[in-house]
Amino acid sequence: MEFLLQRFWHISVVREAEKYIKSTAVYSDSGEEIAMVFKVDVHDFVIREAYLRCLGGPGNMAERRIPLPGLVGVSAYLGSGSELRQGLNNIPGEGARSLVRSVVNETVTSLVQAETFLYRERGYTSLSDYSQAWDQFYAGSCRFYSNLDQTKVSWGDYIGDNIREVQLFDRFKSQQLYRNSAGNYLVTGTLVDSFHHMSTWLEIQGEGLQVVRAEGEIIRVPDDVCRESSRYLNNLKGIKLSGLRKKEMAELLGTGQGCVHFIDLIYDSVRTIGRYRELVTGP
Repeated sequence: MEFLLQRFWHISVVREAEKYIKSTAVYSDSGEEIAMVFKVDVHDFVIREAYLRCLGGPGNMAERRIPLPGLVGVSAYLGSGSELRQGLNNIPGEGARSLVRSVVNETVTSLVQAETFLYRERGYTSLSDYSQAWDQFYAGSCRFYSNLDQTKVSWGDYIGDNIREVQLFDRFKSQQLYRNSAGNYLVTGTLVDSFHHMSTWLEIQGEGLQVVRAEGEIIRVPDDVCRESSRYLNNLKGIKLSGLRKKEMAELLGTGQGCVHFIDLIYDSVRTIGRYRELVTGP
């Protein structure tokens, strides 16, 4: 077994003052260490400050801070993807922009998760009202919200009566890439955050990245109905993932009947192989 690459993410959302929260997404692999920082208005989630920290590497560990003025004034929420991408135009190089875009996505996603503990500031009178609003707005978006009639635990019940005040949300993700004696890639992905815990395992062969085996386990989720989405991993066997768009991958993994976090993990695994090849051959 040959070890090839590991990738790690840690995203945290912390209340900084009465009016602001800060989301920091740290990413590290064998070739890069960066941190994306957003300071966001707690009421409208509009970005008030945004910058990228480039943390250097062997031979040059100097920290560089790159302001991102194009992101200031943009809503750090769902539906702002186009504006967020445009705000990164001052990042040189498409490869670098692609990596930074993925870290921005992690930053925004974690802010959305942390919103659970900011329901009053977001205009809801109670956690129950917020939970019901999500039931309507996100209906059909994932296994949980596509099967509310089968769930035994509501989102509000899952959170409980006592909410967080300072450390609102944490997410840890990892990807580990190996090559076995047959020359196939083995990729393991893990996600552990304040609400979820799951892992995936892929064996992939050839330049076309054909799936030989796909396994995964959902360990901690809001309701047992979420665990049923792991069965869609069987749809990946024999599929060539090279060039497959994320939307096409999501369709194989159940789309609205699947788990969005599972889909993200599998997509991260494919990108991990691409990242390894980029580091080996150069941009």
